[in-house]
Amino acid sequence: YMDIVLELNKVSNSLMIGISVLVQFIIYPSFKNPDFKNFTSFHLSYSNKMFCIVAPIMLTELFSSLFLVYKNPSKTYLISLFFLLLIWLLTFLFIVPIHNFLNTNHCKKRVERMIRLNGLRTFFWLSKYLIIVSY
Repeated sequence: YMDIVLELNKVSNSLMIGISVLVQFIIYPSFKNPDFKNFTSFHLSYSNKMFCIVAPIMLTELFSSLFLVYKNPSKTYLISLFFLLLIWLLTFLFIVPIHNFLNTNHCKKRVERMIRLNGLRTFFWLSKYLIIVSY
């Protein structure tokens, strides 16, 4: 089972790196100066669709990381899980609240903050991946 779970972890991690890079360089920057009238309705739709895509991937990454640590609490798996916990904290304590605000109000400063936070999150995902593939 360990090999399958490790591969699930690597695949889900790499998918989240790809999504996070797209979000960092294309999606979030497009939120800064929207050319359309109803940004809040667009953003709510975007958030709901993105949730349907990333939630299963993030949960797969979380459960596979927890399983790996449970079965083999090696330094590699523990550091990898630490990075994932940082990602989850950054996501749900900082980025999601900005998204919730943007569902009702457009604010360029909050979008810029979200871009910076997502850059850090992308760095954490990439770091996690490099650690897990080096094992």
